[in-house]
Amino acid sequence: MKLIGLTFLLFLTALGNTAEKPRVWIISDMSDSRLPGNNHRSTINDPDDISAMAGYLLMANEFDTRGITVTSTNRPDHRTTPDQAAWANSFFGKAYRTDVANLNKHLGGYPESIQFFESSIKKTAEKFRPHASYAKLDRFPSVAALLKEAKSSDQMLNILCWGSLSEPAIFVKHCLDSDQEDVLKKVQFIAHWTSSSFHMGTKANSETVPNCAEDAEACGFLKKAAHAGTIRYFECGAIGQFGIVEGGPKGDAYFNQFKRSRIGKIFAEGKYVRGKVDHSDSATYWVLLGKWDVGLDDLSPDGGNPPDTEKANEAAFKKASKKIHDELLRRAKLAATR
Repeated sequence: MKLIGLTFLLFLTALGNTAEKPRVWIISDMSDSRLPGNNHRSTINDPDDISAMAGYLLMANEFDTRGITVTSTNRPDHRTTPDQAAWANSFFGKAYRTDVANLNKHLGGYPESIQFFESSIKKTAEKFRPHASYAKLDRFPSVAALLKEAKSSDQMLNILCWGSLSEPAIFVKHCLDSDQEDVLKKVQFIAHWTSSSFHMGTKANSETVPNCAEDAEACGFLKKAAHAGTIRYFECGAIGQFGIVEGGPKGDAYFNQFKRSRIGKIFAEGKYVRGKVDHSDSATYWVLLGKWDVGLDDLSPDGGNPPDTEKANEAAFKKASKKIHDELLRRAKLAATR
């Protein structure tokens, strides 16, 4: 009986550990970096989200990942591009399936697979219209998938925003237009660089940053809803770029070590510039974990990002950057170790 009791206790402990993992849905503007475009890298999208996603996969045993939306962007260049969910499921999926057995052997808790969805707005390039009705989601299957997940559990769903805020705004407006405000109590948004008082934005105009400017009405709508207490919206500012990235290790000697594993290689090569890996959107999941010197308690849920808060969190992440990168490197090496 004692052995049975101990076994049951261990089962409950394991179940509790699983339940405590934060539920996550990611909305990213990420796409295949080989697609030609007109930006400064001659591509459609900045590939920083590719490195951020690889870092997330290395940390995936810390989260309960419910879905990832890709190419959530208003850029018209994407209208005729191939299915980007298919690309992501192949590009990341093959690497993840190669490494997950070793990761589970050494660390445990990694899901067997992670699902990617293509954004509903990729082919239409439409922007959010605050006065339009979004009571029906027929034209937005990726938003409908997010809604279904949000309604499926009473546990908080953390929606990490890595680009345009069009789809998060459509999701919120749908809940308001369809009398489902109760769903909004079960989600919270964590966004990177949709405002900054110091980097691209200013103290007077903190919203003049790319992730907000790309769909300014969506950004303004969500910030207003957060300020009114309708939603919880945690703004990171630019602390991922100027804390984690700029404060971290530099040089080929360090980052080439990641390339021993498939996921590590994607992390190191996704966006490697000036001797650093740019995975700035990763700030959203490091603050969610709350163990790396900046957590949600250091941010306000009202969509605001006061200058002093951004500056303090940037400094804290800069201080924590070496241990963040060393943890990613440790996992990348374990992923290659049988």
